[in-house]
Amino acid sequence: MRERYGVTVIGVKSPGEDFVYATPETRISANDLLICSGHAELLERFASRP
Repeated sequence: MRERYGVTVIGVKSPGEDFVYATPETRISANDLLICSGHAELLERFASRP
């Protein structure tokens, strides 16, 4: 994510699961909530992707 979009995923919250800190091995699903860090413009661009 960091190399491709310029944002860092800090953690992931899957529906019905506990929050977990993200690692390079973390896999995400379409319904996951991502906690991200980065420059505001890059975060907004990343968040608007389908």
